[in-house]
Amino acid sequence: MRLRLLLALAFAPSCIDFVLDADLDGPRIVATDLPGPRAVEVPVAGPWRLEFSEPLAPRHLRVALLEWPTAGACELTPECDKGSCERGRCQTDPIAAADLRALERGDPLDGAVALSVTLEDMPDGTGSKVQLVPQRPLAAHARHSLLVFARDRRGAPLVDDDGEAAVWRRDLVTAGPASSGPAPRLVSPPPGADLVPTDLARVDTAFARPVVLAAGATLQLRGADDSLRELLDPEPCPGWVPGLCLSWRTAAPLAPGVVYELGGGTLRDRAGRPAIAPREFAGFRTGPGPDAAPPDLDGLAFALVGRCLHARLNAREPLRLRLEVGAAAREFVAPAGPVDVGLRLDGSAGAEVTAMLEAWDLAGRRAERSATHVLGDSFDRTAPPLALVEVLANPRGREPAQEFVELADLRTTGEPLQVAGLRLVDGSPGAVDPAGGDPLPPFTSAPGQRHVVVPAAYDPAAGDDPGPPPGTSLLRVDASLASGGLKNSPGEVVALVFETGANGPVVLDSYGGWHDPGDLPGRSLARDPGGCDTPAAWAPHPGGRANPGLGP
Repeated sequence: MRLRLLLALAFAPSCIDFVLDADLDGPRIVATDLPGPRAVEVPVAGPWRLEFSEPLAPRHLRVALLEWPTAGACELTPECDKGSCERGRCQTDPIAAADLRALERGDPLDGAVALSVTLEDMPDGTGSKVQLVPQRPLAAHARHSLLVFARDRRGAPLVDDDGEAAVWRRDLVTAGPASSGPAPRLVSPPPGADLVPTDLARVDTAFARPVVLAAGATLQLRGADDSLRELLDPEPCPGWVPGLCLSWRTAAPLAPGVVYELGGGTLRDRAGRPAIAPREFAGFRTGPGPDAAPPDLDGLAFALVGRCLHARLNAREPLRLRLEVGAAAREFVAPAGPVDVGLRLDGSAGAEVTAMLEAWDLAGRRAERSATHVLGDSFDRTAPPLALVEVLANPRGREPAQEFVELADLRTTGEPLQVAGLRLVDGSPGAVDPAGGDPLPPFTSAPGQRHVVVPAAYDPAAGDDPGPPPGTSLLRVDASLASGGLKNSPGEVVALVFETGANGPVVLDSYGGWHDPGDLPGRSLARDPGGCDTPAAWAPHPGGRANPGLGP
């Protein structure tokens, strides 16, 4: 048998050469932008590169990217020891063995992130390279898993570092929302707006990180009909921190009945990265044509509340508003629905002031109304210049002991002021008793100083919530704030009352209970000291926590 086999092989040299030259090794990934086994702080919009040791068969390249679902807060989710804790959120592995087999077969995976995949051969022909770009930016600070299956052009499957045929997997954790460049979101028209006029005058866009205001910068509006419209001539949005919102002129009228979404453009952030399309839907639908009618202000009402003048109306369309009293002014962009614009005034009780509200609709048409008002008792010159600026009703620590309300001295210059005759009151909207609540102890206040009102048992070093910095003014009242502490749900009104003025108790400032603190454990509600008590003025603390004594 052995002799016959050797003789057969001796007469078949070409067959032997073919077997020895055959490529039985599968392709490998030899280079990538995603260092393993877990790439951290990956830009949310890529792109990511993979290089393979051999040219790939395009029809056998399969790629899937899956986001890990969030199971809850890490400290409240025992099973997170088998998951991943990202920025306090417990995320669990979504991939099962069946998913790997489905990828090999070429079946789509449920919940996979949509990717643009570009495959091309290396210039020297020795391998292939793949570029992956998410069609929308990924969720920020979230874990994902990238799965890759491929075959070379002789049919050999992708192998791992040990030479075993396998689906290649790489876990990655994304960086912040602006890590790939500024992604605009709609302010006006508001996201999802319908019947937007085709002669839309301006588009306002906000950004997670500051952008550079350059005269020639552009953004794009992408129509569902595959059309493109450029947004030009950016200007700062009224009332925003510089660089966080820009207002754009539309280059041409829009088509009727088309959904438009924000895209990228030449606008850049301070790191020089160009704008990208946003992750969230940032679009609106146009109506049948232009809007020839000016804004309807028939339901407008002015009201003096504390030291603020409010202009209130039920807007039938998105509006840009400007409330002006003398040299003071407040500008605001509002969606359709109830609108409350507040302007803090300065003057003496009995003084007469004239307020004017100007309104512009989406087509740029203008209307105005004015009214005269007499300043009331809250403008008593003996009342201290203090305002509510932060409220923590739902601390992570003990309740009501770790609750607090923060006051700020509105002055920028002047001598220290002796303050007395203040009371902190709580209640429901329209049902605050100025004689109830807690009297505040007398204290001294300097211009710009912050004072934290706390229960008697408040412990600044408890550790469950951030404590105030050393030297912060703590105003301790009785066992709880106001009447039995601040409610967690629903939001509760808190008022600062001056009770020793010439005309009896008057409300100097308030928080209207606009948010449900039950949804915000450990996170306070904060406001610009110069603002008024309106729903738009108060917001959950941008730091995701409380910040007593310091402000946002």
